[in-house]
Amino acid sequence: MTIRLTDLIAQIRDPETVRETVQNTRDRTRSVLQDALRGECRLVMRTPEETEERTPGAQVPVVLESGYPDVLKSIEFPDNIEIVLLLSRYRTTLEEASSGASGLLKLLGDLDERTAAEIWMPADSSHIRSTLDWAQTLLRVLDAHDPLGKVLAVREDILGVYKYEIESQNGLFFDDRQVNRASIRLYWAVLGLASQWMGCRVEDLTLVVLVHELAHAYTQLGADIEGRRWPPVAFTKADIEVKEGLAQYYTDRVLQRLKRRYPESFAVYKQMLPRQPKAYRTHLEWINNSTPEAVRRAMLETRRRQEGKLSDFNRRLADAQQQLKPLAQS
Repeated sequence: MTIRLTDLIAQIRDPETVRETVQNTRDRTRSVLQDALRGECRLVMRTPEETEERTPGAQVPVVLESGYPDVLKSIEFPDNIEIVLLLSRYRTTLEEASSGASGLLKLLGDLDERTAAEIWMPADSSHIRSTLDWAQTLLRVLDAHDPLGKVLAVREDILGVYKYEIESQNGLFFDDRQVNRASIRLYWAVLGLASQWMGCRVEDLTLVVLVHELAHAYTQLGADIEGRRWPPVAFTKADIEVKEGLAQYYTDRVLQRLKRRYPESFAVYKQMLPRQPKAYRTHLEWINNSTPEAVRRAMLETRRRQEGKLSDFNRRLADAQQQLKPLAQS
């Protein structure tokens, strides 16, 4: 017998509190996150010209959705998932127990090497080894049957999503100075379930997802100094590695920038990375080998030329990094 993911979503603990927490996190942090994003990518939703002409510019409302993406309807778990989910709520405790017991065994070894240390030694240290073995066994069970890993392995955003209009009344959006309609949807029930699985606060996971979706919005709809945006037609055709890579890159940059203010959110982001599809880790090479200005320049060139291949982006990134070397060294 199997258990459907959608049934688990419907059974989250204290749903009204979860919804209020997601909503409050959105309302409290959005302006802070947008300011940080503007500082990192230097793209704006409203250009100086639009401000002068009193036009609204680009607007991206963030909406709370009570449902879930259709792709989650097909995900099922074995009937022992209840035990796995129980263990997942104690993952942090198990990790701390494993680390603590390992430390105590090391302490015992150090004490044993010293003379007259018997009075500090326990009468029986086998229980420490038993605790370590038990904690590590349960952690291996969690790693082997990780429900969050199965959900995050889906090749699309399932905790929140950036939705954008690709066609207007006058046809498809090809003009890079046109403004398309867009919105962000946060699936608050899925966020509540995932936070339970991760053993983290709903607000910390919500903040990570909100940064990621806002990064999608800024990289597509944000205007550069010339008022150019990434036309929806070209954005749609771009490789997922480019779109998710850029969203993840600026998620990393923003959470690093705000690490003192939201330290647990950065930890949640790092916890999610190994469980996500490979496309969501494309940015790690950019972080390690390129400067922020080189990544930004490659993004702008990719948008202006309406290219979408990861190979093209990486070539432009290498060119930008080489061209900026003299500036970095001077």
